[in-house]
Amino acid sequence: MSVESAGPGLGPLCPEHGQALSWFCCSERRPVCAACAGLGGRCRGHRIRRAEERAEELRNKIVDQCERLQFHSASIAKYVAEVLPGKNQRAASTASAARELVIQRLAVVRSLCESEEQRLLEQVHGEEERAHQSILTQRVHWTEALQKLDTIRTSLVGMLTHLDDLQLIQKEQEIFERHRGRAYRREDRQPLPATVR
Repeated sequence: MSVESAGPGLGPLCPEHGQALSWFCCSERRPVCAACAGLGGRCRGHRIRRAEERAEELRNKIVDQCERLQFHSASIAKYVAEVLPGKNQRAASTASAARELVIQRLAVVRSLCESEEQRLLEQVHGEEERAHQSILTQRVHWTEALQKLDTIRTSLVGMLTHLDDLQLIQKEQEIFERHRGRAYRREDRQPLPATVR
């Protein structure tokens, strides 16, 4: 390939020939001067292009890259401006619904616990009332029994005082049957306290 000199330039010069780097070697991927690109140069037989053509090609690639970046930037900006607020709102709504559900479940659990607590308290109170009533019933029963025993004892003491020997012997069976019946009527019988047994 015959390459003509591109003339003096203001840019860097070829360190080997001192000429402007006006050409581009596509094989070595570097700018070269006209002497390097000529028939006797080190790049003979290589694919050579003018440096300004290669620079124009690079500029076009950079412009294309900038356009793609601008497109991506616009897409991201649109996503941030339009999509993210919707997602944020949906996330807030989901969190609010979940929060309400947790509050409702806690309210149900609290209600169940309160109902169970009330039931247990009523059960304990009922047991306490029944125990108290049983104690009162037993107190009344044993008070009456003491009164009866005192009456029997007084009656027996009176007999011992007023009956002579013959009368006492004659009335033995009557005395014990009558007083046994008065002290232990079947409908009044209750278990004796531990201190009496």
